[in-house]
Amino acid sequence: MAQDTPNVLLTANEVLRMSGYKSRSSLYRLIRQNRCPAPVTIGGAQIRWRSHDIENWLNALPLRTY
Repeated sequence: MAQDTPNVLLTANEVLRMSGYKSRSSLYRLIRQNRCPAPVTIGGAQIRWRSHDIENWLNALPLRTY
């Protein structure tokens, strides 16, 4: 990650929109399987994902070839 790129915190809905997954249960299943970055707690019951973690995860997914 470049040093000048801010690290934005993303909500579950934003992660779902970026990844293309349709449900939170799918997202949490991937987290339990260590196939998706885990969120961070920002206080109370609020959680967020670091944008660079999600971007790196999406960029590391294998490309489908035909």
